[in-house]
Amino acid sequence: MPSYKHPGVYVKELSSGPRLIEGAETSVAAFVGNADKGPAGRAELVQSFDDYKSIYGGIASQGDTLGLAVQSFFINGGRSAYICRLAGEGSELATAKDYADFYDRILQKIRDVSILLLPGVYLASDGSGNKIINATLAHCEKMKNRMAIIDPPPGLELDQAAVSRLALPTSSYAALYYPWVKVANPLYNAMTSSKTDKTIAVAPSAFAAGIWSRFDHKLGVWKAPAGMEAGINGAVGLQYKVGDAEQSQLNPSGVNCIRDMSKVGTVIWGSRSLATKTDPEWRYIPVRRTANMIEQSIFEGTQWAVFEPNDHRLWSSLRSNIASFMDGLFRRGALQGASASDAYFVRCGLGDTMTQPDIDAGNVIVIVGFAPLKPAEFVIVRIRHKVR
Repeated sequence: MPSYKHPGVYVKELSSGPRLIEGAETSVAAFVGNADKGPAGRAELVQSFDDYKSIYGGIASQGDTLGLAVQSFFINGGRSAYICRLAGEGSELATAKDYADFYDRILQKIRDVSILLLPGVYLASDGSGNKIINATLAHCEKMKNRMAIIDPPPGLELDQAAVSRLALPTSSYAALYYPWVKVANPLYNAMTSSKTDKTIAVAPSAFAAGIWSRFDHKLGVWKAPAGMEAGINGAVGLQYKVGDAEQSQLNPSGVNCIRDMSKVGTVIWGSRSLATKTDPEWRYIPVRRTANMIEQSIFEGTQWAVFEPNDHRLWSSLRSNIASFMDGLFRRGALQGASASDAYFVRCGLGDTMTQPDIDAGNVIVIVGFAPLKPAEFVIVRIRHKVR
C-alpha cells in the first residue's frame, strides 16, 4: 500500500478490466502480379478503382489482367486491396521465385491481408502444375490467416475428366471458381474501335473476392458467399454454361460454379475449398475463413500477454478475454450450438494445456475449440401425397 504523508488528492491508476479482443479484418485482398505502370516491388493499398487508376493508370489493354481483376473486385463489393506489382517497367514477367521472395520479404509482414489473388496466373490444363500457385499456397499455409482464390485455365471447358487432368491442389487455403465471366470491354468504343471486341472474358477469382468482401461486411465471414444473394455485378454472360449436370460433376472436386439462374441473373453457386476430398473438416470456405479470423483475432488481441508473469492470473485473464470474444461471435450467430458451452470452449492452465517444463520455457498454451456453421448445401424436401 502507498504511504500518504499529508492531506491532498492522490491519483492511482486502476486496471480497466478485461482487454477486449476485436475481430480481425477478413476481406482485404492482395493482387500479386504484373502491370505496365506504377510502383514495383512493394504493396500499395488502394480503396477504390479510382485509387488504382490514379496510381497504376487503369486498364491498359484487353490483356491487362491486373487492371481487369481489380475493377471486377471493386464493382462486386471489394473495399480494400493491396496492389503488388512485381515486375518493373520493361522487365520480364515475374517468376515463381519472384513471388516467393515477395511473400517472404513484404507480404508476410502485412497481417490484415486475408484474400490472395494472382491475376494472369492459371492452372495448367495438362496437369503439369504451376510453381507460382504452389508458392502462393505455401505462403497461405504458413501464415494461416489468408486464402488464395486461383483460376482455371482460359478457354478450357471443365467436366469430370478435365478436372482430373488439372490435378487440382488439395489445400483448404485454396478455392477455385468456374467459368470465366464475360464483361463489357472497358476499352470498346463503337465509333473508333472496329477491331476491338465488345465483350471480353475475365478470370472469375476477382469477382468471387469482391463477393466475399460484400458478404463479410453485410452478413459475416461465417456466411457462405454463394446463393441467390451472391449476384455478380458487371457480368453480361459466361464463357461456358453450367447446369445441374455439369455442377454435379464439378462440385465433388471443390470447383465452385458460377451460373445463370432464371429471374436472378449470374450468381455464385458453390462455396467449397479445394480440400473437399482430402480434408472434409475444411470442406467449406466459410469454415476455413472463420477459423482464420478467430486465430488472427486472438493472435492480435493477446499481444499484451507477452512478458507478463506466466502464472494463474495470466491464464485466467486469457481465458476470460478469449471467452468474451468467442461469446460475442456466438451471440452474433457465427457458431453452432443451442448454448455457449455447445458452441466453444477455452482452456489454459497448468496440468490442462501446459506442463511445468512448458512454463519454465516461457510458453503459454491456450486451446480454443469452436463449432463452425456449415452451409445447408443440400436441402431435401420430402413430399408425401396421401391417397384417399
